[in-house]
Amino acid sequence: MSIFEGKRSVALGAILATTLTGAAAAQTTISFADYGPNRGDRAGTVQDFFAEIKERSGGEIEIVEHWGGALLGAKNGFRGLQSGVADMSTITAVYAPQDLFGYRVGDLPITSENEVAQSMALYELATTNEGLQAQFDRAGVVYIGNYTVGPIQMVCNGVDLQSFDDLKGKKVRYTAEYGKIFDDLGVTTVELSTPEIYQALSTGLVDCAQTYAYTTLSYKLIEVSDQFVIFDLGTLGSNAIFMNKNSFERLSPEQQEIVVTAGRNLTENNARTIREANQQAIAEFPNGIDGKELTVTNISDEDREMIEEASQKYIDAWIEESSDYGLDGQAIVDQYRSLIDQSTR
Repeated sequence: MSIFEGKRSVALGAILATTLTGAAAAQTTISFADYGPNRGDRAGTVQDFFAEIKERSGGEIEIVEHWGGALLGAKNGFRGLQSGVADMSTITAVYAPQDLFGYRVGDLPITSENEVAQSMALYELATTNEGLQAQFDRAGVVYIGNYTVGPIQMVCNGVDLQSFDDLKGKKVRYTAEYGKIFDDLGVTTVELSTPEIYQALSTGLVDCAQTYAYTTLSYKLIEVSDQFVIFDLGTLGSNAIFMNKNSFERLSPEQQEIVVTAGRNLTENNARTIREANQQAIAEFPNGIDGKELTVTNISDEDREMIEEASQKYIDAWIEESSDYGLDGQAIVDQYRSLIDQSTR
C-alpha cells in the first residue's frame, strides 16, 4: 500500500494542528497510526496510554487515531513516520532493520520467561543506552514506549504438530531471526506480517504461523486454526511507539514530559496485560472460545534446546554486524541480559 501520495494531504492536515478558540487554551493534535485492529489487549493498553496523556494534559493534547493500516501499514510505517505522514506510530523494528539496528536486540533469540521483565529491560535499554539513542536521533524519531508480545508460539491448521520434525516439509510463517533459525533446521519459511497471517492460513499459503496467544484472538486466527503449539521461545520485543522527531520537538517541554511518562507507564501496563492475556488464552483454547476450540500441544524440551542451540550464531552475527553501525553489540547484549535479570528479581 502506498501512502505517500494519497494520504499525505490528510495526514499533514492533522499533524500537530494547534488552534485557539476564544479564551480557550491551545489544543495540540497528534496523529497516531497503527497497522493493527483497534481491538484486543494491546489496543486496550494503547487506549489507556491516550487517556493518560489527555488527563495529564488537562485535555490540551488530543490524539487522532488511525487503526488497521488506514494511514500506515506494518511494512511502510517507519518510512511514513520519518516523512511526517503521522506524528506517532506503532513500529515493528524488523521492517526498519538498518535504522533501528541497535533496538533490534529485542528481537534476538534471547530467552526470557517473563514478558514484564523483558519489556521493561528493553525500555530501560532504549532510554539509557547512548548508542541506541544516537540511532533514533539520526533516524529522526523519538522512542516513546515498548509493546511486548510474549514468548513465541505457533498456530497450525491441519498439521497435528507433535514434534519439530513434523514441521519439515510444511510452510511456516515467520518474522525476524526465528524464521532464519527454522530455515536452518529444514523448515520452509514464508515471511509475512501479522495482519497477513489470517488469509495465509485460510488459503493454505502456510500450514503454521509463528504468533502469540493473545494475537491468536485479536487477529481472529482461532477461526482458521485447529492447533496451538507452545514453544516458549524468546520474544520479538522490538515493537514500539515512536514519534516523529520534529513533531515531538514542537511539543512544549511540559507536553513532552507527559508523553514520555505515559510511554513508560504504557510499557509496564502493556507487559502485565499481555502476560495475563497470554496465560488466560492458552488456558481457554481447549474448552473453546466463541465456539471454536484449539488443541494445545507443548513442544518437547529436547526440541526447544535444539532451537536454542541453533539460535546462538544469530546473536553472534548481530554482535559482529553492530560495528558497521558504530555500535558495541556485545555491550548492548550484555546490558540487555543484565536488565532482564534485574527486572526478573
